[in-house]
Amino acid sequence: MDDLPFEGVKVLDLSQGVAGPYCGMHLARNGADVIKVEPTGAGCWSRQLGKSTGDQTAHSVVVNRAKRSLAVDLKTDQGVAIVQRLAKQCDVFIQNYRVGKIDKFALDYESVKKTNANVIYLSITGFGPKGPRCDQPATDSVMQAYTGMMSINRGPTGVPQRIEMLAIDFSTGLFAFQAVAAALYRKATKGRGAHIETSLLECALALQEGAMIESYLQGGVAEPIGMPVGTFKTKDGYMSVNARRDEHFRRLAKLIGKDEWLADVRYADTRSRVKHRDELMGALRPVFETKTSDEWVELLSGIDILKAKVNTYADLFIDPQAQAVDAVRWVENDTLGRVPMGTICGQRPPATDDRLTHAPHVGEHTSEILGELGFGNDDIEKLTASGVVARYRG
Repeated sequence: MDDLPFEGVKVLDLSQGVAGPYCGMHLARNGADVIKVEPTGAGCWSRQLGKSTGDQTAHSVVVNRAKRSLAVDLKTDQGVAIVQRLAKQCDVFIQNYRVGKIDKFALDYESVKKTNANVIYLSITGFGPKGPRCDQPATDSVMQAYTGMMSINRGPTGVPQRIEMLAIDFSTGLFAFQAVAAALYRKATKGRGAHIETSLLECALALQEGAMIESYLQGGVAEPIGMPVGTFKTKDGYMSVNARRDEHFRRLAKLIGKDEWLADVRYADTRSRVKHRDELMGALRPVFETKTSDEWVELLSGIDILKAKVNTYADLFIDPQAQAVDAVRWVENDTLGRVPMGTICGQRPPATDDRLTHAPHVGEHTSEILGELGFGNDDIEKLTASGVVARYRG
């Protein structure tokens, strides 16, 4: 894994939050030199997402790993000039400013292309570059509502609910990384750059493509994929069970002593069970409450039924299967302490003291990056004293 695929690729990451920075993180973890440009002071607003310790949060540590941080004030002419110089040298440029806002810095695609003809330029917006909502801000929670995700995620009362994680932000980052990686391949083989424009709206619908098509084909009221499928309360928690196939349903019926269901026309096949799902699920729920989740796991494993105990993250940390494949690695972070990190497909597993795991502090690499641009120590001191740049002091 020492021969990383994007070694030698220079990335200038002006994005903030999660989606753009998450794309940049994947490039960095694959060997690219990613310079994270963030405001002086508080830095990227991922550093204010949730509980913070110092200048880090759980999300900032995830999305900024393996990058170098340059803290610069883009409200100053000198600060803009520094970033413009970096833009001339980069292979990939990432930004998620609202439509038209980056133009005032002459860092929009057309401006950057004039001095960097083959740049791969990634623009991420909320709603896209045109249309009646193009100039409006958007967040993950806004998009979960706007794109229909909440409409298909309803609690017991039927009220639409937000998924309590940044599903759209992170998936947008993944879609963007895929697009940039493909563009880098085209640049290597054909010598051409690209302007990649995407949005939270576009990526959210791509993520939900199957559900979207299904809803359209079924007149907006998608039927369940089969029955019995769902979450069941047990004696000590919850279980997710999927016994929709005919053979699986028959095995489940025999297991719980409901042999009469085998001859019941209401449950004769998949469509019949879906039609009579209220009666079926109503009969099953009390049965599942008679045993613990672990007991049901053992029983359902014995008849090869799709199932899973509803775990918390704490459960997963000690889960023997997760441990067997090293799905979670424990890493010492210099601010947050010991934290769990996921192993990402195709990337070097996270490890303590690995530069590809380290999440930089605001301005941690300011002096280093300015030195590479030709600034001397006196110049850097003056820029720092005037507030054009900021440096992490430890």
